Amino acid sequence: MNSTFWSNTMWFILLFVTSIITVVLILYKTNNIKFSLAFLFSTIGFSFVLEAITVLGFNAYTYYPKIVPDLFLDAVFGNYFSQISVSSTALWLATYNLSLIWNCIFAFIYFLIDVLFVRLGIYEHFWYRSIYTFFGFIIFSWLIKKWHDKAKNSTNWFINYTSLYFSIAAITTFTVFLSQRLLGIQLLRGHLFADIAKDNTTTSFIYQFIVINFLIILYKLKLHWVVNTLVWAGLFIVQYLVYRAGYIYIHKGLFFIASSLDLIGCYCWITVFNYLLSNPRS
Repeated sequence: MNSTFWSNTMWFILLFVTSIITVVLILYKTNNIKFSLAFLFSTIGFSFVLEAITVLGFNAYTYYPKIVPDLFLDAVFGNYFSQISVSSTALWLATYNLSLIWNCIFAFIYFLIDVLFVRLGIYEHFWYRSIYTFFGFIIFSWLIKKWHDKAKNSTNWFINYTSLYFSIAAITTFTVFLSQRLLGIQLLRGHLFADIAKDNTTTSFIYQFIVINFLIILYKLKLHWVVNTLVWAGLFIVQYLVYRAGYIYIHKGLFFIASSLDLIGCYCWITVFNYLLSNPRS
């Protein structure tokens, strides 16, 4: 086993193990497993957006889990471990309806983890400071609690739509876009950054935002099957034009498969998560 596993990767895996334990505790406590599981992905998706702004937009810090050779993609994996941990803890606090003092206690724990990871050299600050993690977690966990409490029995279209969007953004990141990237099937090229991995990640956020929102609206409209068929045909045509324009690289001979995973895969997840998030019991 590579020596970097013990010096770098192991710590992120331990963080992931604690996340799994936290999720088990959430599912044990909740009286609506399907909603809690779906809302966990909503929380993760929301945290991904915040992290993208902090890392891609403001270049605050980076991670070194030493999972893959590509430095930026490696940092993305570190980000996944970090945000899954933060998101699951915030949802745990909301599910157990714990007071603000508990938010502060876990904020301090994440502050210590932040300091430890920096000392270990597996996480590097650029302009960021560990104390920001303390206050950031308090704000984040408070927002998640408010959002969770509203979403549990909400009939508000904005709350429901937002919960659905962020859950789809998270699940498709793992099952559709990241998997195709790692297998070399598809690479998004927005030509925003010289670094290919950074450009792909940034472009993926833009691409996901457009595709997911369009497909959610399409799902909600419940169009006649003839109109629906025409819209889907149009989507594949647009996808092909974007591909031919060079904004999407797809491995030769796999255009239909890759595009189907993007479009039909996202639509199927929308169907599943719309069901999981609908009409939860308090």
